Amino acid sequence: MSATMLSAGLLLPATPSAAQPGKQADEKLITSARSAGPKSVALNATVVAMEADGTLRTLRQGRNGFTCIPDDPASPGRDPMCLNTNGMEWRHTWMNKTLPPDKVGIVFMLVTGGDVSNTDPFATKPEAGRRWISTGPHMMVVGGPAVNATAGYPRTPDPDPGKPFMMWIGTPYEHAMIPIR
Repeated sequence: MSATMLSAGLLLPATPSAAQPGKQADEKLITSARSAGPKSVALNATVVAMEADGTLRTLRQGRNGFTCIPDDPASPGRDPMCLNTNGMEWRHTWMNKTLPPDKVGIVFMLVTGGDVSNTDPFATKPEAGRRWISTGPHMMVVGGPAVNATAGYPRTPDPDPGKPFMMWIGTPYEHAMIPIR
């Protein structure tokens, strides 16, 4: 999840992806957003883009309970994502720095990306002595104590992104990162 998401993410409000109006620009945004999820999810998902004021503009209405968001070109890593309804609620709370819901959400990010911190959901650059976390295609399980209590997944500032691990450890936004290769 990228550090400017709604990542993973999930993230700080970023420069809007939808800055260029027009059908051709919207088609590029839709293609970017749909790249985040499995075809079976992305084809029937709602696609939205963030406007300059932080609101979400619907580019295409879906019908399967998932919402896909295009890559934010202002963020340092690629971060398109497809989220189920609970995942979108989690994203909203993260972006607004409020407590996440006690609901389990699913987020797909099936493109290679990067994150600045495995411990700070609002970091804009890696801490001194830390490196960018390069994540390949993955899914995230987000939201509440059920996710934070996931047994057996490493909770470390420098995880091995080739194996499942917990991200943003020790924060209300802690979530499971599960590689899909």
